[in-house]
Amino acid sequence: MNSSLFVPQRTAALLLQHWRSGDLLTELPASLRPETLKQGYDSQDQFFAAAAGQRAGWKLGVGSPAGMRAANLSRPLIGQLEAKRCHADGVRIELPAVTPVTIECEIAFVLDRDIPPQAGRVPASEDIRATCVTFEVVRSRFVDRKSVGWPSFVADNVGFEALVVGNSFGAGINVPLLADLAETTEVYVDGELRARGLSGDAATDPLVSLAHLYAHAAERGQTLKAGEVVTTGAMCQPFDLNETGHQVSARFLGQALSFTL
Repeated sequence: MNSSLFVPQRTAALLLQHWRSGDLLTELPASLRPETLKQGYDSQDQFFAAAAGQRAGWKLGVGSPAGMRAANLSRPLIGQLEAKRCHADGVRIELPAVTPVTIECEIAFVLDRDIPPQAGRVPASEDIRATCVTFEVVRSRFVDRKSVGWPSFVADNVGFEALVVGNSFGAGINVPLLADLAETTEVYVDGELRARGLSGDAATDPLVSLAHLYAHAAERGQTLKAGEVVTTGAMCQPFDLNETGHQVSARFLGQALSFTL
């Protein structure tokens, strides 16, 4: 396909239709399929604008060293959080259709100030209003998100379906806290242990993920806004749930976060 003929609005319109209906695509039609990550992000921007939602922040995926290496990526994949799909502890999440979802327990930051686009900018303690634990529910508009290619998955807003946000651990950058969370968090499904924290190259470094978001926003001329949530990628081993009716919870540092699917 001639890249000059690619129209991101058309790709976004089809994906939005499936986001709302719950129906899944095997792949995008060839005429609507982005060939590059830039085309994928252009489609994502149109997708998010067409959804008429308020952005509450950002999500990162495929962000561990091992994950990026296996995917041949130099940066995590980045999606946008819709405010009405971000929830507090104890929520019951209703899916548009009963299809498999991936559950990821993550570390997130809440920005305390606007971050203007600036190449090479690194996270500073003054940037962070809060650190918290989140659950991301990933539900792609594709039957198999890994088979359609990363540009199509990026256009699909990196599979974002919902986010559950826990209480704040306080402002600034607290490296020991981040390490404690990664080492001690446990995830349960219906009361049974399902996942623990990742380690080594399989683990996502939340501060590195945040720096990658800064770089992405700088390249696209995007200002990150104070109050936005940045959920940085899987802290614990992700897992799939193929049906609804489950209670999912995380236990960490004397606290808990839960939701029902």
